[in-house]
Formats: sequence, structure tokens, C-alpha cells
Amino acid sequence: MTPAARPRDVPGRLELQADACAHMGAPFYGTLLRSAAENHRAGGVVRDFFEARAPLGELSMIGVRFMGALHYRALAGAAPQLAAHFPSCGGDGNAEAAWRAACSVLRADADEIAAGVRVTPQTNEVARATPLLGGVLAVTAATGMPVRLFDVGSSAGLNARLDCYAYEGDGWRWGDPGSPLALRDQTLSGRPNHLDAALHVLERAACDLHPLDVANGADRLVLRSYVWADQLDRFRRLDRAIEACARAPLTVQAADMLAWVPQRARPVSGAATIVMHSVVLDHLAPNQRLSFAEVVRDAGARATPDAPFAWLRMEMEGAGTFATRVTLWPGEREMPIAESDGHGQKIVWRSGE
Repeated sequence: MTPAARPRDVPGRLELQADACAHMGAPFYGTLLRSAAENHRAGGVVRDFFEARAPLGELSMIGVRFMGALHYRALAGAAPQLAAHFPSCGGDGNAEAAWRAACSVLRADADEIAAGVRVTPQTNEVARATPLLGGVLAVTAATGMPVRLFDVGSSAGLNARLDCYAYEGDGWRWGDPGSPLALRDQTLSGRPNHLDAALHVLERAACDLHPLDVANGADRLVLRSYVWADQLDRFRRLDRAIEACARAPLTVQAADMLAWVPQRARPVSGAATIVMHSVVLDHLAPNQRLSFAEVVRDAGARATPDAPFAWLRMEMEGAGTFATRVTLWPGEREMPIAESDGHGQKIVWRSGE
């Protein structure tokens, strides 16, 4: 893996994302991002683009933003020269030709691409619902209560509807077999615990600073633009998840999670309250992460045996490894659930917890 890049080291950060894409089965994007980094170092159009708009290079997740902006133009029909090579648009998957087209688009449509880079990334990968389900079932088994789900940094709220999907693994199944979406995990070892726990979602809510509505065509296009263009299975999952979401209508509220959690996710008698998130902390500054942890622990301190509270999160713990964990109050009990990649695949389930 490329060593960690400094915040203003644009080519270094593009290379980090290139490595992540190559590692997670998106070689087309890996090539494009590495070409962008090389172009920047050589003083090409990529450096011109970022130097003319210096604040862009200081944004978080710059590689995800850059590719999302290009992909959006291709999907929207505004860059047919890109679409001709992007597999998501029916293109030929020729990464070298796609990079030449990207340079042309960057010169001609720099302002539009810059506007796209400023958009907060919305990578609402629904396969993350599999390890998250393991966490929700662990809380259900530990408390014997119905649950209240509060998903923060929720984007369009796909994972807040995790009980609306079917799940299949090696020798196990869970959920409604008639669901439009069946998540077939790529387990490396183990299986989820507590598959027989009776899950009943009593209440669900979600928030995001920039929420998307799956019923809105423009918002669906934004969601699709952040799916890596050479991972067509992820596009199919997204489309089927959107269909399944009709079974559990949900309006994702526009709110800062630091204020929203204390207002909405207080422990209540007779239900297990769960605050959950997946791949959200990378988008926060270090001080924001600490503040959020304090907010969650304050809520946990108010839990009682009749009103338990859980913190369920799937976040990065080491290069390329994402851990799903639960902290349950009262008692602040820690329950490791699984490790996986960032898209909820290559799962190692933790047994005996």
C-alpha cells in the first residue's frame, strides 16, 4: 500500500484511493486514479484543475469525490466520450482510453467537475447491511427486546432498512425470501450468531447532513455515481435495494448527528435503542469523531436494564480492514461482530460472543 499522504498532497491521496480500488476489485478505477496522480505530478491538466481551485484539494476523500464527479457526468449523458469507456454506462472498460477522455472532459467542463467534487460523497453500499445485521441480531439476542434503529450519516437510508432484505451464506439464510434484494455474502470464515433471534423493528429513523431520497430520480443518479464504475454487481444491488426500500418508507432527516442523536435516540423503556453507522467516521475531523463518541456514551450512560442502548458501527481499523462492533449499555459490554472489507464483503465472523 502507498504510505499515508499529507492532507494537501493531492497526488498521494489519489494514489491511496487507487490502491483501495485495486485491492477491492475495481482495477478500472485503480488505473484512472493512478493516471490522475501521475498527471498531477507531471504538471498536467489534473494539477491545473486543483491549483486553480486550491480548496478542493483539502477536502476529505478527494479520490472518491473526483471519480464520483466524472462518473456523474458520464451517467447523466453529459460526457459521452467518458460513457463510451465506463462499464456502468455500457462502455468497453478500456481504462487508458477512459483516461484520455477524462482529460478532455476535465479541460472542457472544469467548473462542472469542480462542483461535483464539492458534493459530499454518498457511497451508500447496501452490502454493508450484512455485518450490520449481525450486530442488530446480537443486540436482539442480548436484550430480548424489539429494537429502535437510528442510522447516522445515512445517505439515502438503505442500511436503515436492513430487515427488508434477504441474506444468504454458506449453510444459512435470514430474512424474507421474497425480498427484491438477496445479499449473498463472500464469507471467508464463520457465520453470524443469533440467526434465530426474533428481530422486530419498532421504530427506525435516520439523519445525514445531505440526505438523498431513493424515490427521487436525481438523487438516485447521485447514488449511482459513487458506485465504482467497473463493479456492476454493486449497481444491481443498489437497484434492488431501492426497490425493497418501498416496503419501509423512511425520510432521512437533514441534520448534524452530534445534535440529532441526543434529541432522537434517547433510551426508552421496553425497547433496545441502537445508534448505528457504517464508514462514516472517515468523513469526520478527529475532533468531530471524539465529540460523537462522547455523545453516544452520554446516551449509553442513561440506559437501564429496561431501556438498553447500543452503539453499532462498521468502521476502518487498519489498512483495508473494517470492523463491525457493538457496545451495549448498561454495563458498556463490547461485542465484536465481524471484520470485512469496506463494501461488506470478505467477512470474517466472530463467534462465541
